[in-house]
Amino acid sequence: MIDWSEHDMRVSRTELKKAHERLQALSIPLASLSKKQLKNLPASDYFMAELMALADITSANARNRQTKRVGKLISEENRHELVKALFDAFFPKEQVSKIESWFERLNINDEGTLKQFVKQYKASERNSMYQLLLWIEYAKHMQDDELMAESKEDLASYIREVAILSQLKM
Repeated sequence: MIDWSEHDMRVSRTELKKAHERLQALSIPLASLSKKQLKNLPASDYFMAELMALADITSANARNRQTKRVGKLISEENRHELVKALFDAFFPKEQVSKIESWFERLNINDEGTLKQFVKQYKASERNSMYQLLLWIEYAKHMQDDELMAESKEDLASYIREVAILSQLKM
């Protein structure tokens, strides 16, 4: 049983920074999608123009600036839908279901599964994963359906993000 009086449920600046860095890193695989895949992305025209500009930039400094810009813009779009679309474009269907099975397997009380996930996906971090699972438990405790839905969506997006980024690091 979790003693909620001991937990400060604010998201730390470190966690916010890590999330922003993950979104920046996702701009690279987004920019490398084919024109057909880009058309299917659930994003605004402005975002798509900035993303296509990233694909055309060859200068390292300009590419870094545009990568940061696109990463920031991802957070202004529907981040969860965008990550899901990239995830589906990035992995074959069999692998998608295998990766998404982690969503059901992960549990705040199962340290072994948590360690196994972090070991398998090098881009993931134990503390970030624990925080996401803690939010789900907090939503259960508060009996807040809206917070529960948001927390589960955040966890699903995190799993997809680190799966993509871990694949890139290989």
